[in-house]
Amino acid sequence: MFAKQVGRLGSQTLGYLVVTRGIQQNAKLATCAEFTPVQIDVPWGKIEAKLWGSKDKQPLLTIHGWMDNAGSFDNIAPLLKHSSILAIDLPGHGLSSWIPRGIPYSEDICAEAIRLVVKKFGWKKVKLLGHSMGGILCHNYARLYPDETEFVVSIDSLAFVPTTITKHSKYRAKALDKLISFEEKVTDNPPSYPEEVAIDKWIKAVKFSNLDVPTTKTLMIRGANRKDDGTYYFTRDYRLSIQGFNACYTTEVIREMTQLITCPYMVIKFSQTPFINVDKYWTNVTEILKEKSSDFHFVEMDGWHHMHMIEPEKIANVINPFLEKHDV
Repeated sequence: MFAKQVGRLGSQTLGYLVVTRGIQQNAKLATCAEFTPVQIDVPWGKIEAKLWGSKDKQPLLTIHGWMDNAGSFDNIAPLLKHSSILAIDLPGHGLSSWIPRGIPYSEDICAEAIRLVVKKFGWKKVKLLGHSMGGILCHNYARLYPDETEFVVSIDSLAFVPTTITKHSKYRAKALDKLISFEEKVTDNPPSYPEEVAIDKWIKAVKFSNLDVPTTKTLMIRGANRKDDGTYYFTRDYRLSIQGFNACYTTEVIREMTQLITCPYMVIKFSQTPFINVDKYWTNVTEILKEKSSDFHFVEMDGWHHMHMIEPEKIANVINPFLEKHDV
C-alpha cells in the first residue's frame, strides 16, 4: 500500500529544492541523496514529507523538533541502515499546512498528524525516530498506541518536562493571551530579511545547539522562501513561537505514561544540553523504561542539540546496531 501511495511521485535531489526555494547551499549537502516528495491529506490541509529509499518497504518514520522540519534528517537519513525513511513536516512546520487560526498548536495535533500518516499507509506497527520535541512526541505516541509501536529512537529528548498545576495554569494563561494578541496582528506580509540575517536569526532562535551556517541552510530549504527582492521570510507558522503543551504533565502523570511503553527503546543524550537532566525525575523515567521496554538503550554522547546534523556519521553509528536488531 505504501508503494502505491507514493509511486506516482518522482525522485528529487536536494539540489533541485535548493534551486527552486532559493537557498544557496554548499555542493556537499546539495547532492547528498535522492528522495521522493510525499504529500498526505489531512483535515486541515496537507502533511508534506520526503522519502529516502525503497517504496516497497515500510519506512522508519522520523519526527523533527520544534520549529525545525523534515530537513533535520537530510544529513543522517542516507547513513541509517534502514532501506526506507519517511521524514514528515509537522503541522505548521516546513511545507506542511498551518492549522486554522484560533486553534493553538499542541501535542494532540501532532499526535493526530502522526496517527493520520500511520492510518494513511495502513501500517500495523510504526517505527519511530524523533529528535528533540519529535522524541517527546514519539514517547507520547508509544504510550497511546503501545501495541502498534515497533520501536522508538529518541535523540536528545525523552518525555514531557514535568510541571505543577500552579505553574502550568500561569503559563497557559499567558500563552493564550499571547496567541490572541498574535492573531489580532496577523498579516499576509511576514517580515523578510537578507539571507545572512535570516540565517543568523534562525541560529539564535535555537537554544543549546551547534547549528552552523550549512546545516541552517539545510533547514531553510523547507523553512524559508525567497521573495522577488532577494530577501527571505520563514514559512513556519508564527504561532509556533508560543511554546508549550496544553496538558498539565505532572511527574506522576509522566511516570504512569511511561509505564505503558513496552517496545524496544533507544535514548541518546548529548552532554552539552539540559533536555535530559541527570536528576531523580529523569533517572526514574529511564528506570521505568528499563523495566517495561523489551530492549532499552540509554547512550550518553559528547555534543550539542543538533549533533545528528553536524556529525551525522557519529550518531548513525550509534543508532544502526539498534535498527539492524529491530528492523523486522
